[in-house]
Amino acid sequence: MLNNSYISRMKKLLLITLLFAACEHDAPEVEKAEPSCVPTSISYQKDIKPIITTNCAIGSGCHGTGSPYGNFYNYDQLNATCISGEFNKRVFIQKTMPPVGLDSLGVDTLKLDSCDYLTLRRWYNNGHYN
Repeated sequence: MLNNSYISRMKKLLLITLLFAACEHDAPEVEKAEPSCVPTSISYQKDIKPIITTNCAIGSGCHGTGSPYGNFYNYDQLNATCISGEFNKRVFIQKTMPPVGLDSLGVDTLKLDSCDYLTLRRWYNNGHYN
């Protein structure tokens, strides 16, 4: 038969283990080795604006000049979306932006290729500078 002191210590150990496990999910994603197509030094003008132009403004029509969803040709508006956490939520967590499209067979396809996605992620994680 187990004594109360032993059971109490086991409960504490279990509680500490659960707390550490819960904290693990809140840690920021650590960048793994990325393909050579992802620049190490990323700026909005040089690297991000072309991705936005192709995938979020011209192609989708959602984030261009005069858009009610935000003009991401404008660094300040995109940066405000990053600061609010909405960019992170929609692009990296929910992965609903840019929206997927259907290919000729009716299958969902990603709008961003992996290099563009990883470039956006590195830019965002490194402080989303202009």
